[in-house]
Amino acid sequence: MFTNTKLASAVRYAMVFGAVAASAPAAMAQESEGAQEKAIEKISVTGSRIARTDLVATSPITIIDETSIEITGATNVANFINNLPAAGIPGTSDTNSNFNTTTTGLNTVDLRNLGTERTLVLVNGRRHIGGSAGSPTVDVSMIPINLVERVEVVTGGAAAVYGSEAISGVINFIMKDDFEGVEFNARYGDSDLGGGEEKDFSITVGGNFDGDKGNAVVYLGYSDTGIIYSRDREMSANDAVNSTFGPKGNFGLADGSVITQDDSTLEWNKPFKASEDGFNRNQLRILQVPSTRTQFNANINYEINEHFNFFSETAYNELQSASQSEPTITGEFISVGNSVSNIRIPIDNYYMPTELRGLAETAWTNAQAANPDVVLPPLSEIAMYRRFVELGPRSSDVQRKTFRTVLGFNGAINDNFDYEVYYQYGNFGQDQTNGGVFNTLNFYNALRVVEDDNGNPVCADEFARDLGCVPINVFGAGSISGAALDWVSVDSQLTSRMEQEVIGATISGYAFELPAGDLGIAFGYEWREEESRFNSDTLAQGGLTSGNTTPNTVGSYDVNEFFVEAIVPLVSEVPFAEYLGLEFAVRYSDYSTVGDATTYKAAVDWEVMEGLRIRGGKSTAVRAPNIDELFDPGSETFRNFVDPCALGGVGGNSASVDDDGNNETYERQSDTVIANCAQIPGTATLDPFARNIRSAGGLSAGNPELQEEMSDAITVGVVYSPEQIEGFNFTLDYYEITVDDAINSFTAQTTVDQCVRQPNFPNNPFCDLITREAGTGLVRRIDALAINVAEYRVEGIDFSADYTFDLYDGSMKLNLAGNHSMANDFVPFAGGDIVDSQGEIGYPDWKVNLNATYNWNDLTVAWTARYIDRVNVENDSVATYGQIGTYVYHDLQARYALGEDGQYEIYAGVDNLFDKEPPFLGQGVPGDVTGTNTASDVYDAVRRYFYVGFEASF
Repeated sequence: MFTNTKLASAVRYAMVFGAVAASAPAAMAQESEGAQEKAIEKISVTGSRIARTDLVATSPITIIDETSIEITGATNVANFINNLPAAGIPGTSDTNSNFNTTTTGLNTVDLRNLGTERTLVLVNGRRHIGGSAGSPTVDVSMIPINLVERVEVVTGGAAAVYGSEAISGVINFIMKDDFEGVEFNARYGDSDLGGGEEKDFSITVGGNFDGDKGNAVVYLGYSDTGIIYSRDREMSANDAVNSTFGPKGNFGLADGSVITQDDSTLEWNKPFKASEDGFNRNQLRILQVPSTRTQFNANINYEINEHFNFFSETAYNELQSASQSEPTITGEFISVGNSVSNIRIPIDNYYMPTELRGLAETAWTNAQAANPDVVLPPLSEIAMYRRFVELGPRSSDVQRKTFRTVLGFNGAINDNFDYEVYYQYGNFGQDQTNGGVFNTLNFYNALRVVEDDNGNPVCADEFARDLGCVPINVFGAGSISGAALDWVSVDSQLTSRMEQEVIGATISGYAFELPAGDLGIAFGYEWREEESRFNSDTLAQGGLTSGNTTPNTVGSYDVNEFFVEAIVPLVSEVPFAEYLGLEFAVRYSDYSTVGDATTYKAAVDWEVMEGLRIRGGKSTAVRAPNIDELFDPGSETFRNFVDPCALGGVGGNSASVDDDGNNETYERQSDTVIANCAQIPGTATLDPFARNIRSAGGLSAGNPELQEEMSDAITVGVVYSPEQIEGFNFTLDYYEITVDDAINSFTAQTTVDQCVRQPNFPNNPFCDLITREAGTGLVRRIDALAINVAEYRVEGIDFSADYTFDLYDGSMKLNLAGNHSMANDFVPFAGGDIVDSQGEIGYPDWKVNLNATYNWNDLTVAWTARYIDRVNVENDSVATYGQIGTYVYHDLQARYALGEDGQYEIYAGVDNLFDKEPPFLGQGVPGDVTGTNTASDVYDAVRRYFYVGFEASF
């Protein structure tokens, strides 16, 4: 349940700690001049809760430090992470979220292309609240990049340590918590072709207090990224083909012709041509959505004594973003709730031009004469295809607010064991207004126009007139009057709220000494509760606007988890085994929704000799269904299909005839289907076509019966740091991840087919979605609910190498990071065809980043090349869509330190140095992001981008 008490309490804590942190500059004067040298610190590396003195990990891990992030010039941490070779197509980003409306401006990460919901994002080893209603998926752009000390990305073995969602991997942002001084950052950037202007400012203040017992850090950041319209780039300035919904309106007649207004004569007798009368939607679409971010963070550590260290993390982030697309359509494909599937215009509409009415009547007469055996219904209305330009563009204005605070204690229990306990609270809110929307019921009534006694046009429906109905004239661009526009237009309001609470406790250390070393162990408990509420206005809930039907979704769940982890040294300092040890982890989870689940990790760490280490392991992971997947109440819908059990599945002629007077037919099904259909009473003579039944109602919604997804991961790797080459390190890791019982939803046709095709008929999830009429076997309902039937499999190799060496009077650091993806398969259901995405857009065989950074006195120059391998546009249609060649992007940055101690730094850089143009795909082609004519979530659609910045440290 949502309570104001929880939030008020958390805010009070945050205000107190923020006030303490804000006093840090004054407290810096209390620093001890004779601070003693710190002892060697044990570090917890992502993938394990057992602290150790090195960065050794048995799972494949990539560690990106602050300097590596700085030389990219990134101001949004999502942009940096999504350029890593292990990252797949982001679920949402600034260049692919214009049409996502509720997630406009959201920035997410998808490791291994297994879905953002299968990538776990942590901050300091703890979960972050989600950034979209009903989902735990984190908007990583809300994590301030200038406060990040390092980022650790790990694949395999993480779920047993961190819990649900860690299927493809974990991204852990380690934040600065011992900062001293003042740091100011300012950056300005702009694209070479215009649009996307960016301004960023941040200040970080921190210092020690109370004799160095405590440290407080406060961060304040502001970022403003400008809009880029599709028309700002030549590639995306125009529709591949103009929309057939023109601004004047065009009308479909019974003989199949479509008529619009002739601009030269102003008469309504011109056959419609998209090139002349259509609408160029891309002129109003957005390639990159605008966003404004404000970020506040306050972190505190205070050592009460060696056994008690208090810590807190408080963050408040606010994002404003907006989307825009062409004005909405009206007429065909616009429904009025569940009662009217297509809005059409009455033939007796007061405003209908005489010549158009005459053409409609002639077309109906000709159509009847051409098919005398088919009795056409009386001519009462005609189809309308019109772009509602008078409403203006469709738009969404989004404001998101995220609050997160962590309060806890850690310290030493004794010489061998440490502990940590914490409470975490997160709150997310989104308020959204959608413009360019109209009330479909009001519009429907406004089209039914008659003359009153004085010869004036009025709405035919008396009740609608009493409500203020104003007749609407849809013939011609700009023909709709202001009063009529006021009657139909409406702003749709959406709100969502989420809360997250976590309580955690961990004890870790070394239990006792074995001959080969200390036995490390960690164990603990976590409790987590997630609550979400999504609300839309009454019209949107009822499907009475031109936007999507958006029912309210409210739900919650909690989980209790126990975990244990151990490091067991087996052998040390013997030939071919400087060290050999095992790691184990087990996690038991009890969900209020899906029940209990257990995950484990077993890994080996083998240092063959000094400088050569082999690692590997096997692990399992789960993903519990999220709130939206479980509790979305959905809405009723009608879904078309052909029943495979018609006529018992043996095929044959229906009693129904088509428009040409021929009997419609049913295809013969397999022997398995025929045998299964025989178990359904009445299907032997079932003939839905004869009863003119070609669809069935059903609920499109979440599924409270969903269970957890299960996955297995295998990793094997090598780490090589030869003594002979000082400063050189190399890693190579193989991985294979499979996901079973993955959540997926299906069309009505797939649902009804697979019910009788599956070997476990009728006891399978597809049959559970179908309701048949007793005795006749007629399908009455097919629900569109997600079910646990899909499978994923990814396989590949990660590799990295870095080498630092002296060059002339400076030092050069080379870093290579790459991924060779060998498989990316999706099976929608057991026995279904494998969808092989490997080698398609966003799934290249090779992705490699090469960076060279040269430091010479006060000058640093960094060059980065990002390689994306050649891909097919669509594996199954190479002949149709072709291929996209190899892409290499070059980024360059130079930084120069000023001042006696280098406390000032200026820098300048350019991304996409050679202005590499993205591949042109065109609309409707696989991979195309609407409004861009390209895969703007994979390739750089912004093009060459310049930036300059300044940093001052005191």
